[in-house]
Amino acid sequence: MATVTVIFGGKEERTYNLDRPRMVVGREPQCEVAIDNLGISRQHCALLNKGDAFVVQDLGSANGTFVNGKKVVEHYLNDGDEIFLGKYVLKFKNEGQNKAEVARDGNVVPDTLNTFVMDGAKIQEQLTKMRQQAGGQPAPAAPGPGATAKDYAKAMDVPKPPESSGLKVALIVGGALILLLLAAVAVLLFFVIKK
Repeated sequence: MATVTVIFGGKEERTYNLDRPRMVVGREPQCEVAIDNLGISRQHCALLNKGDAFVVQDLGSANGTFVNGKKVVEHYLNDGDEIFLGKYVLKFKNEGQNKAEVARDGNVVPDTLNTFVMDGAKIQEQLTKMRQQAGGQPAPAAPGPGATAKDYAKAMDVPKPPESSGLKVALIVGGALILLLLAAVAVLLFFVIKK
């Protein structure tokens, strides 16, 4: 069973079972996780159950939602994550996630929930497509055995086409002319309506 424990000033106030598909955290008494504090928005964030995973989703709060110190809009939660809402902390626990992470041989399975995995052939195919879209340049050689994710990221970098400063100037001048025309129309309408 997944839970969140509301903590204020280092003291645990209350623990909630995440037993619904969507639970709203906020200042309103109708919220499933109600926190009566002006630093918390009326409906601050939602905790969503997505099968075996849980997501925290900011609901346009005034002070933001942070997970482990990083501001988020939507974030998949891992067991032990801390959600910061103003001066409050919601400690996320998911016993089911702990059990799912341990493989049959006892080794911990890495978190691949947010990882996209491709084999070498697929990476080369994608690199070729990206290079062709960027101007027909040939794909670089694939990183060799033992390559890191950074090596693959460098290989996938596509050079940006040169920026056209003339186009930028034309767009700015065109936008300014449109604004000027709109202002002139507004002035004319004002005098016509005034008569």
